Amino acid sequence: MLNKKDRLLAIFYRAISGETLYIKELAVEYEVSYKTIIRDLDVIKSFLAENQVLVGGMQLLRNADKGYRLALINGFYPEELLTVIKILFGSRVLDKKTLNGLMKKLMFCASGKEIVRLRNACKDEMEFYRQAGNDDSGTLIKRVWELERLIKEGWEVSVTYKRLDGKIVERTIYPIAVICSGYYFYLLACRADQEDSAIIYYRVDRIQSVSSSGQRVTLNITVRQKKEAARLYTQNMFMGEQTRIRFLYTGPSVEAILDRFPTAKILWQDEKGAEFSAMVEYGRGTLMKLMEQGSWVKVLAPKKVVEDMREEMEAMRGMYGRNLENKQ
Repeated sequence: MLNKKDRLLAIFYRAISGETLYIKELAVEYEVSYKTIIRDLDVIKSFLAENQVLVGGMQLLRNADKGYRLALINGFYPEELLTVIKILFGSRVLDKKTLNGLMKKLMFCASGKEIVRLRNACKDEMEFYRQAGNDDSGTLIKRVWELERLIKEGWEVSVTYKRLDGKIVERTIYPIAVICSGYYFYLLACRADQEDSAIIYYRVDRIQSVSSSGQRVTLNITVRQKKEAARLYTQNMFMGEQTRIRFLYTGPSVEAILDRFPTAKILWQDEKGAEFSAMVEYGRGTLMKLMEQGSWVKVLAPKKVVEDMREEMEAMRGMYGRNLENKQ
């Protein structure tokens, strides 16, 4: 059994960690009376009230289910921790070892039964978790941090990059932003050796080395902000001209389109479907996104995109046709 001082500190720590405190449960756990726990909570309330500046205005409040919870200013509630953990799992950016390490660090922000709940919630997901890429996450994390520093300090950057075809190239670039999208981190940048360079998306796990060239970015802030907005048009690794497309969607959830095309706007909608207009960085990535929806999507304009979709479907039909003939 803990003495009074240790019990008070333990209860206070649990409150700071976001745990909801129930008088009956605490009384059983610490083998003291119901009234003793009430007095302990009163001591904590008094301390918080008398040290408002020190504790940042925190209060121990009673909620609807008769539990007591600290009104946190900078801490995590257990449900917030679980949400962050679920996002990390869903991103599939990190390798299993690095992700597991982050889970343990996040769980230090919880206490008691909350830690057990979080561990149980993560156990099955960790067992079946698979990273989308093959990069060492420790290197990836450091590289994201370094790129962000170089961007904020306004440096021109030299990178060695492994392209999709496996070729290693060296580039001097104006870095604009680092984003996480579709299982990967991307560096948005302009070529420093090309005037009015378009935005290029470099997958960060394919950047083999990065360093400051010693030169400042010459892109003025207005142009930089406009180029940074290009992240809205990203179709991951496939680039192209900014193009406005229109298409009909007859699937069950318009959110599926809005999620994949952040610039999309609904032109009209009824019980049969909806027509969308979206500005995209048109290339193969756009075709892939549209074809994810199968026969639920019909491209209406422009003519080039309609023709590209038709050619892609004809190529698929021919490929499957040949396979079927070979089997017969």
